[in-house]
Amino acid sequence: MSNVTKIYFSPSGTTKQVVEQIAGNIGQDGEAYDLLNFNANKIFSSDDITIVGMPVFAGRIPKTARNRLEKLKGDNTPAIAVVNYGNAHVTDALLELVDLLKENNFNVIAAASTISHHSIFDGVAVGRPDSADIEKINEFAKKCQEKIETGESLASEIPGNRPYVDYKQLPFVVSSDETLCSFCYDCVSICPEKAIPDDDPIDTDLDLCSRCAACISICPEDARSFTGEAFETKKPAFEEANSERKEPEFYL
Repeated sequence: MSNVTKIYFSPSGTTKQVVEQIAGNIGQDGEAYDLLNFNANKIFSSDDITIVGMPVFAGRIPKTARNRLEKLKGDNTPAIAVVNYGNAHVTDALLELVDLLKENNFNVIAAASTISHHSIFDGVAVGRPDSADIEKINEFAKKCQEKIETGESLASEIPGNRPYVDYKQLPFVVSSDETLCSFCYDCVSICPEKAIPDDDPIDTDLDLCSRCAACISICPEDARSFTGEAFETKKPAFEEANSERKEPEFYL
């Protein structure tokens, strides 16, 4: 079996889960590059097989993830492009990821949009990816393996528009409950935007914060959360509007 390199930006862990699920069907575990903290230049060889997973933030790849991914170059390196979203809208994110990988000299052989529990509105896509999702992801991975063996490139047209939709900054507040915080500083170390001061994990610089939810997901005391009037007003409407189950989509 081939070695598979995993590249992902996964603040709440679900995009990483999908990438690992695909990788487990294709080959031996190779290196993993977590773009929450990996921010360096790297060139991959034509012998590498890469799976690149990104979450969808308001229809785009997160800006920080894109900036870090731009530093990773291929040499006609086979790549599987995956965007993972919370049952709302993919919009231009998958097209953006495929375009970027091609620009960086990766040979994109397949692409997918998958669904996971929403990282902000926790009433959407609860429990996903579920067993039905995993079954479809496994089938997709097997088809990817066949394409790797034949050397074929991506043939399907990817939905989306160019230019991509503009980046949006969500108005929600991320706050920390000082009575619950254990001052473990895990949130400080994981924040890709350096929005949480090294000496004060209670504080969050909302001008820097991308609302990626990494700090919320990693907190062992559940001390961090989305709060504020904008969030509380949006939550019920968003959850109702996105309650109907969407299915993963695969492109070969």
